[in-house]
Amino acid sequence: MKCGKAAGIDGITCEHLLFSHPLLPGILAKLFNFVIRTGYVPIRLGQSYTVPILKSSCNVYGKVVTVDDFRGVSISPVICKVFEHCMVNHYGAFFETSDNQFGFKKHIGCANAVYVLRSVVDYYASFGITVNICAQNLSKAFDKINHDGLFIKLIYRKKSL
Repeated sequence: MKCGKAAGIDGITCEHLLFSHPLLPGILAKLFNFVIRTGYVPIRLGQSYTVPILKSSCNVYGKVVTVDDFRGVSISPVICKVFEHCMVNHYGAFFETSDNQFGFKKHIGCANAVYVLRSVVDYYASFGITVNICAQNLSKAFDKINHDGLFIKLIYRKKSL
């Protein structure tokens, strides 16, 4: 983890962990093992705050800045980040994603998705098969949804499973 980053809601930074008492790693190991064993994550460990950051492609001097010119960055507690690093180091081999997923993966993005789509269309078209495509722009869908309603639906869905 890099030093000099913003502190989480708890006010703890990476530097606090680096210069802490030598007993802290043992205490954190007990906490992390408890979380893994019980499946219970303390609420404070999952809290974060979002900071709006101006997108790098925006030039604020040439136009009026709108909400669409910002992206949100969540600032999570450092203890949570340490836990995530530990999980990835120990169990990363078990976390697999589909080859059909293009978002939230390193070095993969929209260009890869367009290439795959184009390859599939070309393949079927080479056999004279008509290919119909329906595309929908959902880029702002999560921003416009009622998050409380979504969370309630997810909670009810988990209870019914």
